[in-house]
Amino acid sequence: MISRWLIERDIVVLAKSTKPERMTENLNIFDFALSDEDNAEIVKLDGTFSAIVNHDSVDNLKRIASWKTGQ
Repeated sequence: MISRWLIERDIVVLAKSTKPERMTENLNIFDFALSDEDNAEIVKLDGTFSAIVNHDSVDNLKRIASWKTGQ
């Protein structure tokens, strides 16, 4: 459902799976429509949490800012 929501907002979705059934599920996002209620519930999800980087830590932000991009 989230993949469909992202696609509707022109956001690229990079889904990764090695299981054929999950690959099929990841591709079947055009055979349904999200309701207004679905959209409202998704918008309420917390978008401030990152499982990868703690953006609230000044030390983490300084470390990230120091990374070289290879450009």
